[in-house]
Amino acid sequence: MSTVLNLNPALIFNDLMRYALMMSVPASLLPRHVWPVAVSWALLVGLAGYVFFWRAEEEYGRG
Repeated sequence: MSTVLNLNPALIFNDLMRYALMMSVPASLLPRHVWPVAVSWALLVGLAGYVFFWRAEEEYGRG
């Protein structure tokens, strides 16, 4: 259960924002898995969105 919670995109991007915006949070406190998981989520969601809108392209403006 801990692994699933640590891969949650809300938690991942929250950690990145905390690191980016708070001067009191050094980079050494950021877990090692945050950047690879954030990049993976961004690529996965970007690809899924691209495929979704590509498949629905024929229905745009027709109605």
